[in-house]
Amino acid sequence: MVLSGMVSIDRLSAEPEVLRIEWSDGQVGEHVWLWVRDHSHDDVTMHPSTMQRQLFTAGVDPALRGTDAVLDDGRVVVHWNDPTESPSILPVAFLHRLRDSAGTPDAERILWDGASIVEDWPTIRHDEVMASDEAVADWLATVARFGFCFVTDVPGERTATEALIRRVGYVRETVFGGMWDFQADLSKADTAYTSLELRPHTDGTYSHDAPGLQLLHCLAFDGAGGESTMVDGFRVAAQLRVADPTAYEVLSTVPVPGQYIGDGVHLRAERPVFRHRRDGVLEQVSFNNHDRAPFWLPPAEMTAFYDALRAFETRVNDLRLQWRRVMQPGDAMLFDNWRVLHGRLAYSGHRHIAGGYVNREDYESRRRMLGRA
Repeated sequence: MVLSGMVSIDRLSAEPEVLRIEWSDGQVGEHVWLWVRDHSHDDVTMHPSTMQRQLFTAGVDPALRGTDAVLDDGRVVVHWNDPTESPSILPVAFLHRLRDSAGTPDAERILWDGASIVEDWPTIRHDEVMASDEAVADWLATVARFGFCFVTDVPGERTATEALIRRVGYVRETVFGGMWDFQADLSKADTAYTSLELRPHTDGTYSHDAPGLQLLHCLAFDGAGGESTMVDGFRVAAQLRVADPTAYEVLSTVPVPGQYIGDGVHLRAERPVFRHRRDGVLEQVSFNNHDRAPFWLPPAEMTAFYDALRAFETRVNDLRLQWRRVMQPGDAMLFDNWRVLHGRLAYSGHRHIAGGYVNREDYESRRRMLGRA
């Protein structure tokens, strides 16, 4: 069977312990027989409407083995050594999609620094995003590539902020509420509610599941300073991995606690600055020096942590790696809070920002449903 990109299955073989699949592009997949039985797409194993597994996996005989595997109209059909087992069916498209799924997220990434992003920084018009799902797909694909995308000409009401966020997914509820807006009034126990400088950071280091995306929308600004800063955390990590492997390892293994104290709560969570997928690809950068909670390690380990922290944070605050822009009324930024560190320079005058969060899984779901991931 030929799939997109002209990839097809060249050969199937039922071996003693595995189903072996040889693809036309040279990749080879080996699947243990229990996995093959567990992933059958027949109606008894998988509910045809809900797509939920109905099989009692623990009840499958560990000695079950495939005796034959054939291609039949875009499906792999497997017959078993147990005559009470019906043939299992696995669509070729399913097998192809699964074999490539581990490499998809990082394949889209374009790492950037200040000089490269200022030449062609990602942007889209508000009316485009609100008018069509195709534009939403383009918008979110841009975020997947660069970690952020600027939206222009957004109406200056908080209702417009919420409508824009809901083009991605539902609004995540946090200690700040669902939709929120902030000014320099300390209405919350957070430095964002001041006019002070905020060095680049990610939000939610005190949450076990940090928000996946954040949108900031400028409703009003009449003052001086206040440039928004963005840093590609994956670019910084890639540099550090080469320049200082020891520091990279420390930041990949030491759980760093974050906390939020105030407004009737004490939130606390911990994870390394660099969190990786099981295949070793960087999945998340999690760093907020403002919210880092007290913790201690034995002296040598503590010193190594501070050395690594210095190496990372020095790069994050390097102007050559930063994108800076004063947000004007009508500007909005949607950015990946697991990748991009954001901040703000100190300012004077009146600045009013609205925004909200979207869960990571909802952003990924939206892209899948739009057919662009």
